[in-house]
Amino acid sequence: MILKIGSTGRNVNIVQRNLKMISYDPKGVDCIYGENTETAVKNFQSENSLVCDGIVGDHTWNVLIDTIKNIQAALNSYGFDLVVDGIAGIDTYKCLLRFQEEYNLTADGIVDPETKNALFKNNNNSLTDFDISENGVNFIADYEDFYAEPYRVLDSQNQTIGYGHVIISGEHFESITNVQAKALLKKDLQSFVDIVNTITLNLTQCQFDAIISFAYNCGISALKNSTLLKDIKANASIEKIREDFLMWCNCNGKRELGLYRRRYDEFEMYKDADYTRTYRDF
Repeated sequence: MILKIGSTGRNVNIVQRNLKMISYDPKGVDCIYGENTETAVKNFQSENSLVCDGIVGDHTWNVLIDTIKNIQAALNSYGFDLVVDGIAGIDTYKCLLRFQEEYNLTADGIVDPETKNALFKNNNNSLTDFDISENGVNFIADYEDFYAEPYRVLDSQNQTIGYGHVIISGEHFESITNVQAKALLKKDLQSFVDIVNTITLNLTQCQFDAIISFAYNCGISALKNSTLLKDIKANASIEKIREDFLMWCNCNGKRELGLYRRRYDEFEMYKDADYTRTYRDF
């Protein structure tokens, strides 16, 4: 997907509605990608660690959709019944207005800092409780080997199936499909999602996904004790964050190409919302 100056149509309308709801006013919702929409997109990209080019490609689109999904999910936690589709349509707008009215906020259908704090106040320490996105699940799955039937790795007493799911007591599998394996993977990722959501971090969706991938691969203890987490909390430079990711490329004291590729791809996901697997060399 590419939306830029001169683009028209439904997707432009979605971009404009989403931007307006999260306080990046495109100065109109007219399905026409003009200079004001470009400016609003650039502001959104700048504040979400995206490439600031004013063009809505797949990465910017995904972060924008996930941002509205988080708002919809938060509204549902207050008793609303929205479809979590990432589109700031009329139903989401009406529910947001009702929420603002009930909590004595400015009822304008815009998630400004005051509304954001009220909407996400029940979360554990962070501004938003995230779930891992489908892009994040697919990224992790792509780095894990898929096994349709149970197998036992050399250093484990447990059998594993799918994308690294450890078969526990009471579970019985003869074989599973790729779809079933991804469902198991997402279930396994939930404990990592819950733990990362308890850490005070101000992340975008793509940054959250990168951290979950790192923790799933390296371990939650490794994340908690890492300079990566320390530097994210300290708002360190993006170059320092890159160095922190790449510190975790060694296996048995030697740099391992597969780990290097994963860490670098996680960093690019963190920085640019790029979920592409890149087979780079050292």
